[in-house]
Amino acid sequence: MKTTLNIILILIIMAGLAIAESYVDSQVAFKVPIRKEQQNDTTVKTTVGKEFLITLDANATTGYEWQLATPIDDNLIKLVSSEYVPDKTDLVGSGGKSIWTFKAIRIGKAQIFFKYIRSWEKEARPAKEAGYLIDIN
Repeated sequence: MKTTLNIILILIIMAGLAIAESYVDSQVAFKVPIRKEQQNDTTVKTTVGKEFLITLDANATTGYEWQLATPIDDNLIKLVSSEYVPDKTDLVGSGGKSIWTFKAIRIGKAQIFFKYIRSWEKEARPAKEAGYLIDIN
């Protein structure tokens, strides 16, 4: 009798935990935070005529890609190229780097903002964002 009562009590507790977990999941399912890409230094110092790189962690297998969030100030900097370079591994679904190359045109300060999105999700907020101050001497 005592064993049966313990089993029933355990089942009730497990059912309560399962219900609580599904409730919590349903409450946070629609709150997707925007994560800022963690960078050690968001200021890039360069000189006129030099190219500089901005490298962002990415994973093309998820459908996400880094894009410019706002137009760049093409009086100060020029976009030279952007490419995705996968990590050198045999693991399926592994990530890589999104490498952006810019060229400094003239002295000044500019900003570059990126967003990490799926291009077909027109109304979705970016999964991540990143911003850089470009200081050109």
